[in-house]
Amino acid sequence: MSRPHRLVTLVFSHYNEKARWALDHCDISYEEHGFMPGFSQLGVMVATRGRGGRADSVSSRWSTPVLVTADREVLADSTDIARWASRQAGAGDGGDGPLFPDPAVLDLVEELGHGFGPHTRRIAYWHALRGGSVMKRLADDNVGRVQALGFRMLAPLGSRMIRRALNVTDDGYRRSLERVNEWIARVERTLAGRRYLCGDVFTAADLTFAALFAPLVLIGRADGYGATLPALDDLAPDTRELVATMRDTRAGAFARDVYRQHRQPR
Repeated sequence: MSRPHRLVTLVFSHYNEKARWALDHCDISYEEHGFMPGFSQLGVMVATRGRGGRADSVSSRWSTPVLVTADREVLADSTDIARWASRQAGAGDGGDGPLFPDPAVLDLVEELGHGFGPHTRRIAYWHALRGGSVMKRLADDNVGRVQALGFRMLAPLGSRMIRRALNVTDDGYRRSLERVNEWIARVERTLAGRRYLCGDVFTAADLTFAALFAPLVLIGRADGYGATLPALDDLAPDTRELVATMRDTRAGAFARDVYRQHRQPR
């Protein structure tokens, strides 16, 4: 009996959702090992036998997602995982399968990963970390009781580490909001006269944008997000206002439409 593919995730993370969605879209079966912040690093250590993954400008050596294939190949970047999944679904003319039919798709995926995702992440954490209860509910809703209890005990230390590592400050928040609004305008210009970001076919670029925008438009499990994000009613008034504003943009509507059309609930 062959080993299953194993996906190690920081369970609610939008980069991890990107990898999870690509695997699901390409009909690749896998076991997900989901963790909260502070525990995901240990999950990576165990899964990779202490070798870790690949650090880049938006992640560390022990960041998720990490896919350990049935052949023990370790893929430690959401784009690498998405390209691997696409290749399993069929080489296609460009050699990278249906999600990457053209080199321009990979270019946009990389640009979104480095220039858009870090900012939506910082904005989401800025709102989530203010009271502490949001993060605790995320643990209760997404991982087992033992890990959720451990996360609650370590939450004050974990919050400080997240703030420091991701520059979750008032100034950082304002800069990230500016960058996200710039991306919204760019996406809306790109979508003028076309159905998807790279033409008339759904690709990894659309998947990536929708996944990385999901925390700010609050995609729910019923719409296909692979983890439970906070309920709108549980958020502070200014957070609900931000979500409403993001949903009202053409880019926000596009992200939600992409989920409805191309992401089935697991």
